[in-house]
Amino acid sequence: MVVNLETKPGKSSVLAHGTELKLISKHDYRTVLSKLLPEEYFKPEIKHVFHYALLMTVYLVGLFSILNISSLPLKITISTLMGVSLAGLTFFLHDLFHGSIIKSNRIAYIFGLSVGLFNLFAPLFWKRVHNLHHATTGNIEDPDRSYILKEKPRNAIEKFVYRMRISDEAFHPMISMLFMSFGFFFYFFNTMYYGLLAKKASIKEDKKYQRIQELFKKKRDRLFIGGELLVIFSFQAFLYMFVCNQNFISYFFVSLMPVGIAHIIAMSYIHTNHFLSPLTGDIDDPLVNSLSLKNSWIVDKIFSNFSHHVEHHLFPAMSSSHYPKVRELLLKLYPGRYKLIPMIDAIKMLFKTPRIYGDYTHLVSTDGTKKIDCLIPLS
Repeated sequence: MVVNLETKPGKSSVLAHGTELKLISKHDYRTVLSKLLPEEYFKPEIKHVFHYALLMTVYLVGLFSILNISSLPLKITISTLMGVSLAGLTFFLHDLFHGSIIKSNRIAYIFGLSVGLFNLFAPLFWKRVHNLHHATTGNIEDPDRSYILKEKPRNAIEKFVYRMRISDEAFHPMISMLFMSFGFFFYFFNTMYYGLLAKKASIKEDKKYQRIQELFKKKRDRLFIGGELLVIFSFQAFLYMFVCNQNFISYFFVSLMPVGIAHIIAMSYIHTNHFLSPLTGDIDDPLVNSLSLKNSWIVDKIFSNFSHHVEHHLFPAMSSSHYPKVRELLLKLYPGRYKLIPMIDAIKMLFKTPRIYGDYTHLVSTDGTKKIDCLIPLS
């Protein structure tokens, strides 16, 4: 049975390979898995602060090194390493705001803001919207989902933006990979505008923006986020004016290029984690609506096991260092249901599929001529 997206979600099954696949709530998975995991797995692990210190040191040493060298190839190499470090810091921020590293919200916020200064994140805004993502995963109210059919691009600008994104309708794979960095800002500030500033009448048909507005009903919260943005852009202005001595080339290598690389890495994960999988309505089944990835151990180490995304949606407050153990249990208990593929293969699949949900279990092209099954478990 294919569920129309215009109807109220909440079906207990999705169509999988011609048969109905029963959905299981994340609460039910947790009940089973929690009994098999040590109690200490559910406690914050402050040792990850050392990971933050290492990555921040790499970033800052790279920043000041670029200002004191003249070799262009060396500048590019160092800036690339800074981008990788900044991506690692972004995933640290992600874990930090889930409470898996530090108990104190105030101390966690200070660490988060220190990352936000460099990667241009407004911490409070991101934290609340991301928590909404976890509360609505697989639902059309999810702020992080891809397009649904009624949002299909119609005018020239919308079609241009869509074709800049990763899909089989993209202008070119390399262009869409590069655009993922700008695409993050487009998503972030578009969400911020409609969530904080737009009149309710202008978004009455879009449930995900309605939910975001509910998160920031208080004027003081909106002013606080405005203050965050002011601090972040003031810091970036300081970098340009005084650290880089108003030299745009230097500023490009110490800030813009690392930010671009960090966001491409982050968006590569975000796209593969969810955009190939079906929506599941009101029943959040992480083994159906999310995807975990295989990466080398060093990549997982740098990026805090963010490839273990099904595991994260099951236990968002668990330290990411324990996710490999959760993966072992999922492979043992749900071998036909747990979705795990190499990240490079998932990225290739993004380039071969459209990014519009025609219904909960199918992706469709803008002209409606192509309809592809989402990545659904066999059993």
